[in-house]
This record gives sequence, structure tokens and C-alpha cells, in this order.
Amino acid sequence: MITSANAVGTTLSLPEELQLALPLMTGQLRFGSMDIAVAAIIDLALRGRIVATKSRFAQPSSARLTLVDAAPIGNAPLDAVMRAFVARGKPWKAYSAVTELWATASEATTASLVARGAVSAHGFLRDRGGRLEPLDQELRHATMARLDRAPSASDPLATVLLDIRQHSAWGWTAKPGQRKPPLLGDYSENVAITARGALSALYIATGSAV
Repeated sequence: MITSANAVGTTLSLPEELQLALPLMTGQLRFGSMDIAVAAIIDLALRGRIVATKSRFAQPSSARLTLVDAAPIGNAPLDAVMRAFVARGKPWKAYSAVTELWATASEATTASLVARGAVSAHGFLRDRGGRLEPLDQELRHATMARLDRAPSASDPLATVLLDIRQHSAWGWTAKPGQRKPPLLGDYSENVAITARGALSALYIATGSAV
């Protein structure tokens, strides 16, 4: 069962990994958007920072997300999302969290990757021609290589990354010998409620999830 992000052998958070692993569009790496917010929210749930409560109306996107530990993690996108939760001062429904935090999460993710020397930014998130240029090709290739391995509970963030990709407009096709991601079935209850809520919100807001 996937319950924690502690065993992951990487200093990158899930939103940072997702940004690096996005496929190129016309040879360019796009800025992430709501998918980055989804990644940040699920990462925080994996770390035990967010507790989710199911909606009594059984709508996954209406799940209530409560920040239970606001101590800084030391990761820019995750800390930025937690500060937004603190500033709000009350729980967020999954749909509102995804649709209102996407710019905060994406901008913090980009800034963090630029500071690491992993990418350079050309333009800004909302610019029509804005794009990212991968600089650390080894890091990008290593991140993308994790998508080529079979999902495993020993690498929970990679498995979540696959699930987000499978639910997004980019999709994911299993290669010979691979199985599909667990589609939330292997997650702890709290992470599953959070992930279903965030991915459902992505679908409602963009029509890109399955």
C-alpha cells in the first residue's frame, strides 16, 4: 500500500517531478498548470500534511482538504501551497484548491527548478509563448525514466506521477511487461480520497482526466 513519500530517493517534490516529466510540445517544455496543483496536493497528503474528508454527497471533487501541519518542508511549491492554506484559514474543497492554487503551485515549481539549474524560463506562466528549457538533461531523463518502470509501492511518488499522467490529457500507455498504475487502488484511504478529489477536479475544470 502506498502511504508515505519518505522512502522516495529524490529531493524533488511531486510537482517538480511532474513538471520535468511533461512531454514536449512542438519541441518545447510547457509550463504546468492545474496538473501541478494536483501533484502538490497529493504530495502533501502523502506526507501527512493534508487530511481529506469525503463529501456526504459522494462527489469526489467536494472532498474537504484540511491542512493539519503547516511546518515548512523546505520545498518551494509545497511550502507555497501550505501558506495558501494557512492564509485561507479554513479547509478547502478539492475543486477549489485545484482551480485556485494552480498558478501558485506552478509558479513556485518553476522558480524552484530554475533555482536548481534544472530549467530556464522563457517568458512567464500566462504568456502565450512562455516555455521552459530543460538545462539539466540528466535530471530530466532520470525523472522520465521512472515512468518507464513498472509502478511500485517502493517508489510511491513515481506511482502517483503515473496516475496523474494517466488521468491527464497526456495519458500514459503501458509498455510491454508493464502494468498500469494502481489508479488509486493501492493508496491509503486519506491519500485515495485526496487523489480522487484532486483528479476529479482536474476533469471538471479542464475535461482532461479520464
